[in-house]
Parts: sequence; structure tokens; C-alpha cells
Amino acid sequence: MWSRVPQPLMNLTFLLLALVALWMIGEFSNSVNTTGEGEVGYIVSYEGSIYFIQGEHIQQPDIENFSYEDHSMGENAIVFSRYANRFESVSMLDNPSKLLMKNIKNGDKVRIWYSQVFESYPAKIKVQHIEKF
Repeated sequence: MWSRVPQPLMNLTFLLLALVALWMIGEFSNSVNTTGEGEVGYIVSYEGSIYFIQGEHIQQPDIENFSYEDHSMGENAIVFSRYANRFESVSMLDNPSKLLMKNIKNGDKVRIWYSQVFESYPAKIKVQHIEKF
């Protein structure tokens, strides 16, 4: 059967099968187990960036007055939050488009699952799944 199929067509078929297999492997590796606990926190929008903040005693005024300031001192730039003592962690979302699909707005309490934390300050996280509380 294969002897009658032209070589370029056989090569194309093999290439397409290989691409489909690679795509399936990529999708499988990106899948997230949402049965785990995930991380619980609040979504805050500030100056065009979306932040995920966590803390036990976060109140609505903390979310409304959230600011992230950048101050430079000589050669070393020090980046800090004016409310750093109130938040356990502050992370920036790498792909905020997931919020639009879930109708999540500023101040909403959410649970997120993420696949990657990028080395930056604040940490940037790649969200795989997000649920609104």
C-alpha cells in the first residue's frame, strides 16, 4: 500500500502526525489539576496591571487603596508596597485575560492555580485556572 503513495505525501502525513502528537503532549503538560487547593486571595487592578494579593486580615479599604510604588535610591532600586505589612504576598498576573472570561473584577475574592512563577519583584505568576468565590 505504501509503495503506491508518493514520497512527498508520505512525508507530509508523517509530519502532520508528529505535529498532532506534539500538540497533544503540550496540552497534557499544561493541564492543571483543579482538585488541589490552589491559592486564595484577592484581585486588585492598579495602573493597568492586575495583582493577586493574599493575607488573613485584608479588608475592602486595603483593596481600594492598594498602590505599588517604585522608589530608587542610588544604584539600587527598591520596590515596595506601602501596605506590605498587611499582605502576605503580592503577585502580578502574567496573563490577565483569564479574568475577562470569568467576569472577575477588582476586589473579587478568587482561588487560582498557576503553573509558573517568574523571577521578578513582585513575582509574576502564570495563571492556569481561576475561580471566583
